[in-house]
Amino acid sequence: MDLDHPDGEAGVTLWADERFAYLRVFTGDTLAPRARRTGLAVEPMTCPPDAFRSGTDVTVLRPGARWTGTWGLTPR
Repeated sequence: MDLDHPDGEAGVTLWADERFAYLRVFTGDTLAPRARRTGLAVEPMTCPPDAFRSGTDVTVLRPGARWTGTWGLTPR
């Protein structure tokens, strides 16, 4: 996923391995008008919202088990 600055000169690429099948995007839409849409937060996720209730794609770790995943941001 590429995130670009409005000037078109800068941005980042968000990358994640196959363990992260979902992304959650947060905006500032609930902030005061002056601060709205001045930033964005993107969170790689391994399950969808409300997964503990639905059980969709929840990863269960038994005692002593390990889980690894890799994600990051690359500036452009």
